[in-house]
Amino acid sequence: MQHTPIIPVGVRLPLAHDHLTPADFLEMCRAGLAMGYSSFWVSDHILLPDASNSTYPHTEDGKVPFDANSPWLDPLLVLTWLSAQLPEARFGTSVVIMTLRNPTLLAKQLASMSWLTRAPISFGVGTGWLRDEYDVTGMRFEKRATRAKADIAEIKELITQGGRAYTVRGDDDQPVEKHFVMKPVAPAPVEFLWGGYSPVALRLVASSCDGWLPAKLSLEQLRTHLNALKQACADIERDFSELRLVAKPGSGPDPKAGRVDKDNLAQYAELGMHEVILELPLKPDNAAEAIQVMERVAARTWL
Repeated sequence: MQHTPIIPVGVRLPLAHDHLTPADFLEMCRAGLAMGYSSFWVSDHILLPDASNSTYPHTEDGKVPFDANSPWLDPLLVLTWLSAQLPEARFGTSVVIMTLRNPTLLAKQLASMSWLTRAPISFGVGTGWLRDEYDVTGMRFEKRATRAKADIAEIKELITQGGRAYTVRGDDDQPVEKHFVMKPVAPAPVEFLWGGYSPVALRLVASSCDGWLPAKLSLEQLRTHLNALKQACADIERDFSELRLVAKPGSGPDPKAGRVDKDNLAQYAELGMHEVILELPLKPDNAAEAIQVMERVAARTWL
C-alpha cells in the first residue's frame, strides 16, 4: 500500500479512559504516522453537566453523543506531551472552546507550548454550544462570537509581539493604560482555524483567522458554505487563497456527512480543501481498535 493520499488526512484522537493510556496514545500516533496520516488532533470540554437543555448542533435529534462521565483531558497539555515525544508529527485542536477561557492565560499556554515543542500548532477554535459550561466557568454565553474576535486579536498580538497595552486601575481606581510584557513569544507558527459555519462564523474566518475547520458538513454543504466564505472575504478585500481549509466529515470512520475514502477525498481536493480529518470513535475499547479503524480507512483512501 502506498502512503500517498490525494490530500493530507489527519486523525482526531479518541478520549482517554482506563483502557486507553498515555502509552496507547503514543502507539496510536506512531501507527498513524507509519500509515501516512498527516496530523493528530484533540477536542475539548472543561466540565459537563449531568443533564442539559442545550441543543447539540451535530446530530439530527440534537442529542449529545457522549455523557457527563466522558473523560476530556486538557487539549494543550495533551498536545505538549505528545509533541515532546513525537517531534516529527503535526498536532492541532479540533476544537478548543476558546471563549470559555481568559485570553491572556490562553496566550501564555500557547506561547509556552510553542517554546517547549518548537513545533507549529494548528489551533482550531470555536465558541461551543453548551450554555451550562459557560455559566459554571463564569464566562458569558451571549455575544461570544464578538468576544472571540477580540480574543483572537489579543492572543495573536501577545504570542507574536510579546506584549500589548491594557487598561488597568491607577491611582484612586481611575483607569490608566499600561503596556504589559509576556515572554516568551511563540517561536513556531500558531495558526487559528475557526470551527463554525454560520454567517457570523464565516465573517469571523474572513476577518480574523488563518483558516477554516468546519465539522460534520456534507460535500454539498461544504460547497455552499465555501461560496459564502469567498463572499465574506471579498466583502472585506481579504485574499481567500490565504486561508487554509480543513474538513472534518463527522464522527467515526463512516459518518453520514461523507466517509474518508479515495472518491470523496478527490472531491474534497476539487473543492480546494487542504486537509481532511478522520474522527476516530470517541471511546474505542483499546488502542488496537482505534488503529484498526485507521488501517481500514487508509486501505480505501491511499492511492
